[in-house]
Amino acid sequence: MGILTTIRIEDFVQRYDFWLELRGARRRRRKELRRELRANLQAAAADIGASSALLNVGTPKQLAFDATEGEYERRPLWSRAALFAALTFGAMLFALMYTATTFAAGVEAAGVVGQEATGSVFPWPGTVFKARIHPDRGGLAVGASHPWPVLVVPLLVFLLTARPWRLLTRQGASTRTGEPVH
Repeated sequence: MGILTTIRIEDFVQRYDFWLELRGARRRRRKELRRELRANLQAAAADIGASSALLNVGTPKQLAFDATEGEYERRPLWSRAALFAALTFGAMLFALMYTATTFAAGVEAAGVVGQEATGSVFPWPGTVFKARIHPDRGGLAVGASHPWPVLVVPLLVFLLTARPWRLLTRQGASTRTGEPVH
C-alpha cells in the first residue's frame, strides 16, 4: 500500500474519530472503532483500491452516527460543549470590540473631543464603555469595564451543551435498576 493511500485512509479515520467524539463516544470505544475501520479500509483498499473502498464506506459523519446510535444518549458531551463555548467566546469578544468601536464613532460624531465620554450600550448590561478622542485627530482611546457577558454567556453555552446533569440522572437510573454504569 502506497503512502498516498495510507494518508487518505488515515484522514478518513481521523474525521470519523472527530464525529465519534462529538457523538460522545468514550476514548476506549473510539479507539476500538478506529482500529476496526482502519483494518477494514486497508483490506478493502488492497482488494478494490482506496477510492472505491472510501466511497463504499460513505461519509465519516454518517458512519459515526450509525456506529453510536443509541449508545451515548445519557452521557455529558464535554468536547462538543468546549467547542461551542470557544466559538461563543470568540463571537462575544468580536461583538464587544465592535460595540466599543461603534461607541467611539458615536462619541466622535457627537463632537466630544479632548474629554472622556462614558456610557452603557445595549445589549451589554453592567458594562461601561469609555472613549476619549484626542484633539486634531491625535488619537483615540476606547475601553470597556466589567464585560461579564463575555465570560458568562460562553459558560452558559458550555453547561447547556454538555448537560452535566446527565451524570446525576444516569447514576440514579443505574442505582434503581441495579445495572452497572459503563
